[in-house]
Amino acid sequence: MLAKLEMDLYKANKLLEINKMLTQSLQLDEILHNVVQAASELVEVADVIIIYLYDEDTKTLRFAKGEGVQEEALSRVAFAEGESITGKVFVHRQAKLFTTRVEIEEHMENMTDQNARHYYEGVHQRQVKSTFCVPILNKDRCLGVVVVNSYKQDSIFTAEDMNVIEVVAGQSAIAIDNAKVYEHLQQKNTLLEKSISIHNTFYQMIIEGRGIETVLSLLQKMIGSKVGYHSYLEGMKEEHFFPIRKGVDTLGFLSFLQPFEQFNEMEKITIEQASLSIALELIKENALYEKEIHFREQVFNQLLEGISGRELDAALHYVNWRTDTRVQCLIIEGNQKPLWKVDHLVDKERLIKSVEQRLRVKQVAPLLFARAFQLIVILPTSSEQPAQELLRSIRQIWSDDTDNIYGIGRETTIQELSVSYKEAKRSVGYAKRYKIPVVEYSMLGLERLLCEVDQELLERYMHDKLHRLQTADTALIHTVKLFIRSNRNQKQTAKELHVHPNTLYYRLKKTEELLGIDFSNEKDWMDFVIAFRIYVELHEK
Repeated sequence: MLAKLEMDLYKANKLLEINKMLTQSLQLDEILHNVVQAASELVEVADVIIIYLYDEDTKTLRFAKGEGVQEEALSRVAFAEGESITGKVFVHRQAKLFTTRVEIEEHMENMTDQNARHYYEGVHQRQVKSTFCVPILNKDRCLGVVVVNSYKQDSIFTAEDMNVIEVVAGQSAIAIDNAKVYEHLQQKNTLLEKSISIHNTFYQMIIEGRGIETVLSLLQKMIGSKVGYHSYLEGMKEEHFFPIRKGVDTLGFLSFLQPFEQFNEMEKITIEQASLSIALELIKENALYEKEIHFREQVFNQLLEGISGRELDAALHYVNWRTDTRVQCLIIEGNQKPLWKVDHLVDKERLIKSVEQRLRVKQVAPLLFARAFQLIVILPTSSEQPAQELLRSIRQIWSDDTDNIYGIGRETTIQELSVSYKEAKRSVGYAKRYKIPVVEYSMLGLERLLCEVDQELLERYMHDKLHRLQTADTALIHTVKLFIRSNRNQKQTAKELHVHPNTLYYRLKKTEELLGIDFSNEKDWMDFVIAFRIYVELHEK
């Protein structure tokens, strides 16, 4: 009786001593060592003591600390929730005592072959004779379990042994939680320090003007994986790319042989820091290119003004043209929406570069820039590369260019560039008005003259020729419109109107009488057609 009281007093003092040690440390390894040491001293018949902690990432219980085991083998064990005795106690969160071999084997039978191989290697191939398993609980969370094994036939654990270890596990739970938080903060601080160091390394490269290729080369060495740079997503799976961003703008992409999520945290930080440095370089390049585009517009304005002498020579040298080069103006514009997103930093420059690259491949040296929301392209012409062929190549840049409109001026000398530019602008206006994607000014017929003539003059001419018809029945106007469109084919016109030929004849005669003209007279017919086209241009459209 006295011996039992002395033992109980020893255990109580030991538990107080353990509690004090646990609260004084924030090092997880030290805390786990103290728990194992305490369990060994408090349960004299214990041959093996193992602590498993729950891994949130893998959702498994992993070996953390032990005594009387082969640690390297046990480190390869990963118990799923509900697997073997360890997993079952973790799930049910209640301590469990086993005193018979049959009961132990029954609870361990669902252990995977791989875990069983590593486990038995870890306990030196011994068969457990008695064991208990205790959950490490902190409020409503189970952090892991403590397992105590005996391999001697005459050493059977009691409920009292298990209760003592339950107290130790309860005392250790808060300490383990605190240690994990502390460890996490230390890791974050280490990552932050490394992140700052990596950032400074990449940033210094950009400041020194060593370029994107140098950054990519260093990034490859740091993460041990091949890295590519792309302006657009090209062919590979999206998860193999990492976007290079500045605000809402995506400036480009880094590509990898494996998905980004498969890199570890330090590698991800390295990739992110490299992308930030590359973004700085791209923004710098974009700013320089923006200045280049502005300078091109200034050269264009000088050519429009008709410069000569040294100024002309300098401008021609800049665009790589000769004095006898003939040029043609192409204007590209979005109809319902702009060609580029106005709130995105690089969309405009990226589009200009794409068009320029297409033309350079065709051995064409264009003068290319943006004005407002239009893309202005001055093409040096040649019989080998006609404007229509170059336009087909440009249109391939857009996967869907149904909203785009293209106006093409006539081929002129450099001195008459302003003429081609005005014609291209008029062609764009005509394309918008009539919803035609491509309008080439040289191919326009009467519309071309109507664009050039003063609108008031056109109104007066139309009124003089058609004022009586304008107040007539709308069916009469529709009839003559179809009659003109069919080139005076009465049979075709009657068919389109769904009327008898006599009805058509009556309507045409009535029109002739109203206007005092004869459709069989070529002059009368030509005057009437021109006046009616003006009517359509100014009123119906």
